[in-house]
Amino acid sequence: MSITPRAFLLLPALLALPACDTPPMRQSYATLTFQDRPPLRLDVAQIEIVDAYKAPGVAPYVDHLFPQKPADVAAAWGRDVLRAVGQRGMATYTITDASATESALPRSSGLTQVFRTEQSDRYDLHIAVKLEVGNPLLATTGFVTATANRSQTVAEDMTLNEREAVWFQMTESAMRELDQKLEAAIKDKLQPFVR
Repeated sequence: MSITPRAFLLLPALLALPACDTPPMRQSYATLTFQDRPPLRLDVAQIEIVDAYKAPGVAPYVDHLFPQKPADVAAAWGRDVLRAVGQRGMATYTITDASATESALPRSSGLTQVFRTEQSDRYDLHIAVKLEVGNPLLATTGFVTATANRSQTVAEDMTLNEREAVWFQMTESAMRELDQKLEAAIKDKLQPFVR
């Protein structure tokens, strides 16, 4: 059997086919919500959720790549937890920051680098929110703020799915802390508005 010139030209392409990898299956994550926790009932007629953070969408910022954007999860807290149960007044819950950045870490050179897996990047997450409340019937206003920060380094051989798992865990952990801080601050500083 002889190989035609055309078949000979196609042979390298056919041999390369098994080397092509299909993209890895992306992991899915449960939506982070706060619907399972008791609501905070405020003596206002309306609650407004404001996302004042605008993701830059370029390096070193990576929050737009997270499986669930930190700003979206912070907004979900306001929707799920805060309840307006009054006749007058308004509360404004504002996400002032929900940024995450990636920083390259210094790496070894020479033989040391070849024989060990090093931490290659650090991710820093910062979430900050503000709740302002006013009710003319109570003749008072008030506000509270809360922040949560997380930092995590990752290994150079970590896959995209593994990085996304780190980002998800960072967001979940930061929002758990923010939830506790906000509840304590609201019950302390905004006590006249809590029903």
